[in-house]
Amino acid sequence: MPDILASVYGLNENPDSAPLLELLKEAFVDSTDFQMELIGTVEKDELYLCYFQSLCSSQKLDFLLGEGNGGNLTVRLTRYSGIGLTEGEFERCEAAICNGYAILCKPRSSKGLILQLSENQQRGIGSPITENVLQGPMNAFIESLDVNTALIRQQIHSSKLKLWETVVGTASFTRVALFYYTDAIDADLLSQLKERISDMKTEAIQDSVQFLRLLMSRKRLHLFPMAVSTERPDRVSMDLLKGKAIIMVDGSPFALSVPSVYTDFWHSPEDKYVNPFVTNFLLILRFLAMFINLFLPALYVALTSINVDVNRLEISLAAAASREGVPYPVFIETLLMLVMIDFITEAGLRLPKTVSSTVTMVGGVVLGQAIIQANIVSNLLIIIVAATAITNFIVVDYQMGLVQRILKYFIVVGASIAGLLGIVFCFTCLVFYLSCLETFGYPYLTSLWSKRNKTT
Repeated sequence: MPDILASVYGLNENPDSAPLLELLKEAFVDSTDFQMELIGTVEKDELYLCYFQSLCSSQKLDFLLGEGNGGNLTVRLTRYSGIGLTEGEFERCEAAICNGYAILCKPRSSKGLILQLSENQQRGIGSPITENVLQGPMNAFIESLDVNTALIRQQIHSSKLKLWETVVGTASFTRVALFYYTDAIDADLLSQLKERISDMKTEAIQDSVQFLRLLMSRKRLHLFPMAVSTERPDRVSMDLLKGKAIIMVDGSPFALSVPSVYTDFWHSPEDKYVNPFVTNFLLILRFLAMFINLFLPALYVALTSINVDVNRLEISLAAAASREGVPYPVFIETLLMLVMIDFITEAGLRLPKTVSSTVTMVGGVVLGQAIIQANIVSNLLIIIVAATAITNFIVVDYQMGLVQRILKYFIVVGASIAGLLGIVFCFTCLVFYLSCLETFGYPYLTSLWSKRNKTT
C-alpha cells in the first residue's frame, strides 16, 4: 500500500511556482462537473481533492469524502487502496484529471498527488456486431484497450507476444497499442510502424480506421483499404502468428491488421475451422461474386446497346422485348437502378433495426414492381441489379464491399463508351492500379506468409 500520509506531508510550498490549486481552478473554470472538495487539514494546512465527478468512481471517492466529510482525516487517508502514487506539477495533474484521476493538494503547494480513482464507462464483452460468427470464439473487442489486450493474450499464451504502447493526440491523449509476435514479425516492418506512430501529429483520435488514414497520410489517398479492420480476437491471433502487426486504439472496438493485401479481405476466420475443400469452394464463390458484382451491369449495357451482334439472336430478341416501352437509353436505365439499389442499401443500414426491414421490403418489392409496371426499366435489368446487390454482400470485409460499390459505376461508364472493349480496358486499368499499390512495403497483389513459413 502506498504511504499516502508521508507524500501529503511532503507537499511543500514553492515560492517560484504558482499554486497548483489556483491553476487547476482557472483551467477548469467552466466545467460544471469539476469538483474541488475540502476534505480536512494536515499540519494546519487545508487539503483539497480535485477531480471530475463524471469520471471518478463514487465508491473510490468514499475513502476520502465519506458521509458529510466526517471522521478523522488520517484514518480516511490510510484507507486509500489505489495502485501506485505519483506526484506531479500542473501540466501532469491537468492531464491526469482529464483521464479520470484525482489530485490531492494543499492551497499553496505547487505539486499534487495523483490518485487512481477513475472508473471506466464501458459495455460488456459480447458477440461481434459487424462480423457474424458461424464457428469459433463468440467474444468480441470492446472500447477498452485493457480489456482488448486481455482478450488477445487469452488467445496466445506466450511471452513472445509483445505490446508496445504510446499516446497520440494533443487534445485526446489517446492510447495506441501495437501488438506483434517476435518469432514472426519482420523487424523492418516493426521499426517502420513505431516510427510512423511516434511521429504522428494530430489533435484527436476517435477510431482505429481514422488512425489508419493518418498513418497512411504520407502517401496519396488510396481507394482500396490498406488494413483489415476486425473486432474478432481469433482473427487477430491468427494474423499475429502469420507475422502481421496489430494496432488498437483505446476507445475503438476494431483492431487493424497490417500489412494487409488484397486476398486478406476475402478470407474469413471460419475458413480455418472447416474442411480445406469447403474453404476452397467458398473462396471460389466469393471471387465469382466479386466478378459478377463488378462486371454484370456493365455486360448488360455493352451487350444490349453496343455489342449486340455478340449475343445469340434469341438473347437479343429477349432483351429487346424486355425493354419495349422503356423511354431511357440502356446506360441511363442501368445507372438509375444501381443508384436506387444503393439508396435502399444505405437506408437499411442507417435506419433503426425495427424500421430497416420495412424500408428494405418497400424499396425492394413495392418500388421494384412499380418501376416495371411503369415501363421505366426492363425486367431483365431488375434481375441483373438484384444479383449485383446480393453478390456485393458476399464480401467478407465491409470496406472492400464499399469499394466494389464504387468501382461498378466506372466499369458501367466504360461499357457505355466502348462496349466490351471498355470493360476490358477498365479491368486492365484496375489490375495495373492494384499492381502499383504497396501496403507498408509489401505489394498489394501478393500473398503474405509469416517469416517462419518462408524459411521452411
